[in-house]
Amino acid sequence: MTKKKKIIIGALILLLCIAAGSFLYYKMAAPPGEEWLAYHNEELISNIDSQLSGLDIESIVQKKEKLVIEKEIADIQNAIKDGSLTYEELTAICLYRIKTLDQNEHGLNSVLTINPNAMEEARQKDAERKSRTENPSDIFGIPVLLKDNINTAGIPTSAGAAALADFIPAKDADLAANLKNCGAIILGKNNLSELAGYMSSIAPAGYSNVKGQTISPFGPLKISASGSSSGSAVSVTANLTPASIGTETDGSITAPASAGSVVGFKPTRSTVSATGILPLIRQMDTPGPIAKSVQDAAVVYNAMSGQSLNPEWDKDYLQGKTIGLASYEYNDKTQVSILKEMLQNAGAKVIDITLSQEEVIIFGNIHLTFKNDYKDFASAYGLPVKTLDDLIAFNNKEKDTNAKYGQDYLEEAAETETADYDEISKSIEKAASVLDTAFTKHNLDGIAFLNSTASTLPAAAGFPELTIPLGKDKSGVPQGATLTLPAGEDESLLKMGYSLQEHTNGRTNPLTTP
Repeated sequence: MTKKKKIIIGALILLLCIAAGSFLYYKMAAPPGEEWLAYHNEELISNIDSQLSGLDIESIVQKKEKLVIEKEIADIQNAIKDGSLTYEELTAICLYRIKTLDQNEHGLNSVLTINPNAMEEARQKDAERKSRTENPSDIFGIPVLLKDNINTAGIPTSAGAAALADFIPAKDADLAANLKNCGAIILGKNNLSELAGYMSSIAPAGYSNVKGQTISPFGPLKISASGSSSGSAVSVTANLTPASIGTETDGSITAPASAGSVVGFKPTRSTVSATGILPLIRQMDTPGPIAKSVQDAAVVYNAMSGQSLNPEWDKDYLQGKTIGLASYEYNDKTQVSILKEMLQNAGAKVIDITLSQEEVIIFGNIHLTFKNDYKDFASAYGLPVKTLDDLIAFNNKEKDTNAKYGQDYLEEAAETETADYDEISKSIEKAASVLDTAFTKHNLDGIAFLNSTASTLPAAAGFPELTIPLGKDKSGVPQGATLTLPAGEDESLLKMGYSLQEHTNGRTNPLTTP
């Protein structure tokens, strides 16, 4: 063998080793099972192109995008009021960003469906605005995306399930109707963990068989977008929409909000209607807003709930408050210390507390009621697949496209003969007891924890939770600080969260920050 051939062979072997090493790194770094999977993108792009037809969208984006990106709802409304921006331009910018950042090759895939009338509705809002001196609500004309388990009249609502892909509700969920009544523009629906995460034990968070894999912009295939409201959080952090709506049964707002460096607000369960939302555990499911600031979360919450909270935003609201900091062995000790320091910097007195989540079961109890709740919902809203057994059978016909990662959770739930709501009630009562005891024993004004690590307790109890961005860890993974207060204290929680937000400045825009 000549010297030249030896050099060539050696170079080829080196390249193969590098390729193999890169492949192994990719396999280790990517969240389990996560792949570049995006379905039906052409349909969404065609929808967007049709709505943007006739506009000089490139010029609009170049001149006006700066009035939208990273701006609060109040800032956007002020720009519209002074004539710098219109609702038509705002909606066009959102659609353009969905097309170019979300639905492009290796895009974020956080949006599942686009409202085909979004641009026409935006033009109507512009016309209405000109006929009055003040808007009827703070959310008037603002595009909002809804998680795809929330019924929206005239727009497909599938919860990510292939069997429901063509289901178009005749009636809005209560919260969707409230948003529309306040003048919000329903921009479309967000991708999600299929059936709010109750499909397969091996499916990665943010995957649905209708739309594919939701991707985190902080580290595609390396950092999980979390779930189940993954698309709702990703679309906000990427500035595809000013705000979105998620739902939570156990950490499904707090976890993706933490992972997306956005604000997630799960309000007191009794304050927002879950009517018209495909249930996971009907007794616990709670919808809530995801936004880039606490102020925006409050605006969206008022609109979706019919409430009229009007917090006085005070940066020093935490001053003198006693906050119990709950942590667990598996928490990143450095991040817990950072959270403690941030609370202290805001003027709070921080004491370490223990919160046991024993005997509080949420996910492990879904199978007790899901079969019955699904049947009742299917009957009430006219789903094309009427029972859980029928849904499983539909998926089995074409497993590769209908149940890529299997459906073991559904199969487990199908074995339940009689729904057991008493066990659910026991967890609700136990969680409320644990939290009430902690508040009383330590004379607390609030409880804080890292990301969603203690979310099971307030989620079960129905207490409000508010997640605030807390920067990123040393690996570049976004972190969140979650606060909770007793049921009914939503306004105080928002004020507390605003104070922490102003002292941390932890929000990170993934598309402009290294």
